[in-house]
Amino acid sequence: MSQEESFDVVIVGAGVLGVATAYYIQKNSPEKTVLIVDRYLAAGQANTAMSAAAVRNMFASSTNQLLTDTSIKYFEHVQNEIGYDLLFEKCGYLWLLSDIQFNNDSVKTWMERMERSGISYHVYNKQELKEMIPGLNVDFEGDEEAELMNLQEVSWGLFGADCGVLDPTRLVEYYLEEFKKICHEKPRFGVDVQELLLEADPKLDLPGEPYVWQKKKVTGVKANKGILKAETVVLATGAWANELLDPIGIDSQTKAKKRQLFVVHAEHKEDLKSVLFSNGFNKYGCIPFTILPSAGVYFRPQLQELGFWIGCGDKEGRAYKYVQSDEDLVPEGIYYENSIYPVLSKYFPAFEDTRPTNSWAGGYCYSPDRIPFVYKKCGVLVVNGASGSGIMKADALARIADALLRGEEVTELFGGKHISSTALGQTDRDIEVESVVI
Repeated sequence: MSQEESFDVVIVGAGVLGVATAYYIQKNSPEKTVLIVDRYLAAGQANTAMSAAAVRNMFASSTNQLLTDTSIKYFEHVQNEIGYDLLFEKCGYLWLLSDIQFNNDSVKTWMERMERSGISYHVYNKQELKEMIPGLNVDFEGDEEAELMNLQEVSWGLFGADCGVLDPTRLVEYYLEEFKKICHEKPRFGVDVQELLLEADPKLDLPGEPYVWQKKKVTGVKANKGILKAETVVLATGAWANELLDPIGIDSQTKAKKRQLFVVHAEHKEDLKSVLFSNGFNKYGCIPFTILPSAGVYFRPQLQELGFWIGCGDKEGRAYKYVQSDEDLVPEGIYYENSIYPVLSKYFPAFEDTRPTNSWAGGYCYSPDRIPFVYKKCGVLVVNGASGSGIMKADALARIADALLRGEEVTELFGGKHISSTALGQTDRDIEVESVVI
């Protein structure tokens, strides 16, 4: 890389949001030079790869319903019509709920909004769940330990058949390959962007500018391998966004939090294998992606590995903090032992005496209302705040970012649905607060 180069667009971050955005920008503006850079040595190696990569359209807000439903339908199109295997398996999502949770007004509102949006779901009662899921414990009566742990009994199941799981690496590879077919500049890896270059607009060549009275614009980035100038910088770095935005005084309005996944295999444990192959939910004959009623514990079936990926959407007690290095994302075995395992083994005793064979951690980037941000400010276009659901909204968010860059007031999403290009912005935000967050 030379000391200074110029492009129309520089995209910082080659996760799923970055590569999808690059693809749509290049597709709809073929004359532009679009450069993707990432500090890792390949695309999708940071938080995209660390995700549970589960996808659902079962949200309470119409905004998230639209973003996810159109993205998921596009993924189906890619796999079934284009023929690019994303390992997308519609195993479904299953929320296990207590009586109190199921009869809560927020859950009722959630179901009503899904009905209005045409998002399908099915309600299972306790007896049906017991018959379909071998070994599910739905009765904590007399269990003092469960009471001490604030665990709620399973009484209902809310199931979405159009949800599922996919391979995040395959999804990134798809967008990247499509981008490479039409791009002028090949993506560059091992490029560590250290700062956004903020300059006066127009420059007056005064010492120390920009001053407070001057208009300002991000004109590029400073990286470990030189200066990359651009008419527009796209920031798609997720949990690392604040590292670049804070120094130039742009408030991302997002926070980062560590998330972890632990792998448990079932091949040598017949009762655990019976849980994995709970029948009647999907064509794979497996248990869906399942969320327990208490503590935010969930698991993803992993048929290829004959096991489970287990995580926890912890809230209070897990600090928000900048994810500044790979050292911040080391998984904690003690977290599984003391926080996840006690809950998991109460609802599914088959997990007793099981220990993880692998684990990893990533950074989630949360917005206050749990709706993503897509906005342009001072020459930087930010795609951020997906709150752990970036993969399942990636296609829609990338289309919105491209439309915003081209000055289109309305974005057409896959399937012919539309959304205002500024709906996910900071100043013209037009969304509903999301209440269904794992």
